[in-house]
Amino acid sequence: MNAEETIRVYFDALTRGDADRLIDIISDADHFVKIGTDAGEFVEGGDGVAEYYRHHVSSTEDFAIDFGHLDIQERESTAWFYTRQTWHVTWQGRRETLAMRLTGILEKEEAVWKFVQIHASIGQPT
Repeated sequence: MNAEETIRVYFDALTRGDADRLIDIISDADHFVKIGTDAGEFVEGGDGVAEYYRHHVSSTEDFAIDFGHLDIQERESTAWFYTRQTWHVTWQGRRETLAMRLTGILEKEEAVWKFVQIHASIGQPT
């Protein structure tokens, strides 16, 4: 997969609740960082990835993403993206519509694209 395909697989796996697929495309490197929107929602280092994503998908139901914008740049062994999305999700039992903004960085690890950084924030509804 190229970087764009990997990014699209990430969002597809997120909405389908496929924790194993998510874990597979995340780097287990010490420099991996995931910053979420809730207080205390962050993962520093790849060793926390499995626990984070298993909890995330078990807390999420009826998840759909509308893409407003997606920009992906790829250079040799590094890629990055920026996206504006609307999430329609039941999160921990509560139905929400969220204006999401995400950025991320991927690196090639043995010819396979892996996420090394993801940052999410909630924007103002459009």
